[in-house]
Amino acid sequence: MERDLFGPIKAYFEEQGYVCDGEVKDIDLFMQKDGHSVAVELKQKLDFRSIQQAALRQKIVETVYIGINTPKSLFSRSFRDKIYLLKRLGIGLITVSEKLRKVSVISEPIVSELSSFQKMNKAGKKALEKEFQSRRIRSNTGGVTGEKLMTGYREEALTVLDALKMLGGEASPKEIREASGAEKTSGILRDNHYGWFTHPGKGRYSISPDGEAALKEYADALSVLRGEKKA
Repeated sequence: MERDLFGPIKAYFEEQGYVCDGEVKDIDLFMQKDGHSVAVELKQKLDFRSIQQAALRQKIVETVYIGINTPKSLFSRSFRDKIYLLKRLGIGLITVSEKLRKVSVISEPIVSELSSFQKMNKAGKKALEKEFQSRRIRSNTGGVTGEKLMTGYREEALTVLDALKMLGGEASPKEIREASGAEKTSGILRDNHYGWFTHPGKGRYSISPDGEAALKEYADALSVLRGEKKA
């Protein structure tokens, strides 16, 4: 319950010299110190509605926090993503442990510049650009789930599969690499991520039934890939 958060958080700020009171113009916990105003919105969970309400409080209060019970998902990826949003908005986050009622400030109400996060995620940006630039067929539809995506890796695997087909359906990695021009030929054959290949003997690869089906399923894509290879 939100009311169970009120006492511990109020006591926490009173120890810092704030004068506090509850339900001031619909603000769950409002306080002042040296002319500086702070609001805490008490919520059962951190969701869009609670973040939206806290953001609206920023119109009339200098500093805004959201107060919640310490969630079990505190260190999960999804929860860290929510904290990222709070940092970008300059909204603080306070948690109260359920048993000890210990108050912890998880995130300070300070706006974190986007550039600081971008510096920490250079690897992610590089991977994004690499994937985009590696794609030759741009046939994916955004906003869908459960459909096979035409990624750079799938394109290269199709090129390897097509080369193996042209070599008669069985060949060595070296022969397939020379025919396909795919740098990752050996890894694609070895990992067999899509189940398109079989390994009938040492140094030999052939096409599996799933591979034969893929040649038909991706016939249009293979036509594009063959045309680009000739060009």
